[in-house]
Amino acid sequence: MKRYAAGVLVAAVVVVAVVVRPERAVGVLRTALASPWFPVILVGLYAVRPLLGWPISLLSALVGFRYGFVVGVPVALAGAVGTSLLPYLAGRFAPSDGRIFGRFSDGSQQYFDAAGPMRGLVAARLAPTHPEPVSAAAGAGGVSLRAFAAGTLLGELPWVLGAVAVGSGLDAFTMQATAVDPVYIAAGLLAALVVLSPVAYRAWRRRERRA
Repeated sequence: MKRYAAGVLVAAVVVVAVVVRPERAVGVLRTALASPWFPVILVGLYAVRPLLGWPISLLSALVGFRYGFVVGVPVALAGAVGTSLLPYLAGRFAPSDGRIFGRFSDGSQQYFDAAGPMRGLVAARLAPTHPEPVSAAAGAGGVSLRAFAAGTLLGELPWVLGAVAVGSGLDAFTMQATAVDPVYIAAGLLAALVVLSPVAYRAWRRRERRA
């Protein structure tokens, strides 16, 4: 029964994410920016962002546009950690058996056992991957809440800095202006590989000894 309920929930989230794309909500976001209730609206946006499938960088840019770089960075970092809690908890309390959930749970545990909770999470955040699977994998892989928050904070830091900097420099908030530079994506991927390189080296050494 849990599997069916989870399947229905996933299907509903996918439908909502397709319908409520950021491009279609740009008018609402501009209205929110001018509202005196923006802090409350921002908290609501961070809360529902995982369900909409919006990138964290979009809200980071929104924060930068409204608050500037100095104030925007700590606000956006707090938002990045907070908005990741829902998929983390979903992964933590999801069924650990079955063909799909079982494989996801086993794969997550193997990855974090090999890489370590902090290193594994930081590398996954630095890489240009979608944040929801990373958060859910951390929950399913048994990463503690403290390690999850710290790893998310460190791994999202470069992305938050870049997005807030872009947002703070905009004259008008547009989706095109918040697009991530391919060079930044390549740098994130390279940084993730560097973080995981000691793990890969240890695995290679173990294979060499066995051979």
